Amino acid sequence: MYDASGQPQSVTLASYLMPTIAEIPNIGVRLFEDAPTPLNPLGVKGAGEAGISAAGAAIAAAVDDALGRPGAVRQLPITPNRLHALLAEIPAAEH
Repeated sequence: MYDASGQPQSVTLASYLMPTIAEIPNIGVRLFEDAPTPLNPLGVKGAGEAGISAAGAAIAAAVDDALGRPGAVRQLPITPNRLHALLAEIPAAEH
C-alpha cells in the first residue's frame, strides 16, 4: 500500500499483509505431455528435480545496475568483502 504521495505504507514484514486464498486467483493446471521415459520399466520420471533458481543472477544483475557496471559481479555469493572490492574499483568522482 502507498499513501497519496506515493510513499510505501508497508515498510516492514510486520505491516506487510501476506496474500491469503481470497486474493489468489483460480489457477488451472493442465498436463498435455504424455511421454514416458524409456529408462525404467514403469516409464516414470522423477518428481523431485527442480530447475536452477535464477535468484542469484537477478541479485547480481541488480548490483551490476546499481554500480552502473554491467558484468561487474562475476562470482556468487556477493559477500560484503566482494561488494567492497567492486565499490573500490569505481572512481571516487562517480560515487
